[in-house]
Amino acid sequence: MLLDPPGMLPVHLLPHWPYLQAVDTALTGRGIPPGAVRISRSGREYGELMTMRLYWDASRTGGPAGHGGVRLAWEEETGWEYALVGLAQDQVILAGQVDALHRVYAAPEEVAEAAEHMVRTWRRPAGDFHEEWEHAARTRAAIEVFRQPSPSEPMK
Repeated sequence: MLLDPPGMLPVHLLPHWPYLQAVDTALTGRGIPPGAVRISRSGREYGELMTMRLYWDASRTGGPAGHGGVRLAWEEETGWEYALVGLAQDQVILAGQVDALHRVYAAPEEVAEAAEHMVRTWRRPAGDFHEEWEHAARTRAAIEVFRQPSPSEPMK
């Protein structure tokens, strides 16, 4: 289970952290916790766009010989993407949207099911998932508050 955000970011700067923890819990429950988690923020006016990357290296996946692993990336505005990577992490063999996950805040169990399929078979996720995470609306509201300029910040 993820306890704290990777790096030096305090939890109060990551309003989407509860979603990422829920996804991590679902993955762990299926026996496939990611080997690496990366959180990034890119600057935006009145806030930052937040993303997360989950990575399973070759030792944790059921891919063919010579493969490097599986990567899932989540962005708060576009949802989930995947990449099947070669031995060098920047060598992408196949990548794209996780079409089976129809929601940006897809239900963590559905994310875990899609991830498990990729990790175990090294193939694009199967199925068709439409459920949204039960706390999605609350998380979106927290992100909106986070993006408001602070009183000491000049308007642009």
